[in-house]
Amino acid sequence: MTSVLDDWNPPKGEKPEYYDTVKFVYKYIEFHISEDEAYTILNAFIEKWDASAGQLIKDEEIINYVVERLRDNFQVLLPKPQIRRVTELILAYLRETGHYFQHEI
Repeated sequence: MTSVLDDWNPPKGEKPEYYDTVKFVYKYIEFHISEDEAYTILNAFIEKWDASAGQLIKDEEIINYVVERLRDNFQVLLPKPQIRRVTELILAYLRETGHYFQHEI
């Protein structure tokens, strides 16, 4: 099935775009999530991202924070693997737009 997002690619702007991040997630997600769930996961991600400004942070640290934060507060009732996948896609969006680089240590 084709989607309007098939030909869409996120613009590489000065800063990450909130709504484009969710569009990117929907372009690549393999399962259904609601918009509320997508934005709740993104907001938890942003919370950790902003708190980590200027620090070296690993993908796993961000992913684990988002999963635990949302599962502990019952804000999202998705299984952990699905929350994890959405968070991985948010990181992929940031990489694709040049706002996050993964470094090997």
